[in-house]
Amino acid sequence: MNMHRNSQRQFILRALLLLGAMALFLASGCNARANSVTSVSIDFPHGATRLLVKRDGRAYLFYGELPQHQEIEPGTFDIDDLFIDLQGKLNPVLPAENRPLGAAVGMVQFRFQDGSQKDYLIYDADFAESLFAMARANILP
Repeated sequence: MNMHRNSQRQFILRALLLLGAMALFLASGCNARANSVTSVSIDFPHGATRLLVKRDGRAYLFYGELPQHQEIEPGTFDIDDLFIDLQGKLNPVLPAENRPLGAAVGMVQFRFQDGSQKDYLIYDADFAESLFAMARANILP
């Protein structure tokens, strides 16, 4: 019963967070930009584990600088949902001396249909790890 209550709380919390992120997203005028995203790359901590999600539903998990990757079950991630979920977690790219001391830092990169890209820093290790865990749970054989 406690487990059910926790599940309900987590669902409500996630729904509220998603609504907040969507409101922020719509208020910032990024809706049209989401549709033009062709890929999202999350590297956390920077240089360790990287998740690459493509518009067509394909996704890949990379480790460090190794060229090998693991393919994730197509459709595991929705690129538009991921773009929205990331909006409240993104920070401008700053030189290391201007970042919080001791904070783990990752990099998020969006690539767009027009060939441009936009890079951000991310400090939310729990969010990044939840994405990596979902990816690892859906690795193709």
